[in-house]
Amino acid sequence: MSDFDDLVELRRAFVAAEERLSAAGRALPPHAAVVAGEAEAASEEQKLAWSAAQDECRRLAVQIQTHRWWATVDNRQKAEKALRDAAAERDDLDEVR
Repeated sequence: MSDFDDLVELRRAFVAAEERLSAAGRALPPHAAVVAGEAEAASEEQKLAWSAAQDECRRLAVQIQTHRWWATVDNRQKAEKALRDAAAERDDLDEVR
């Protein structure tokens, strides 16, 4: 696997982790509702799910940002777009299979 392919897989994993983080956040009760006594505080399980998803996002973000492939590009902005496009394209291909 090339460095770019490795980075594309990391990006896909990051997007999936972001989706899990978003879902975990939606499962938490609204803070205002908890303060107003209209909802129970988040359970330990909910807190752990959110924390684990956040940790995974951070870990993957660091791996992506520090990947050795970035040292081989001249224009980081264009390279980031190429990475996002390649990861999205692979997701599209997986959906039709």
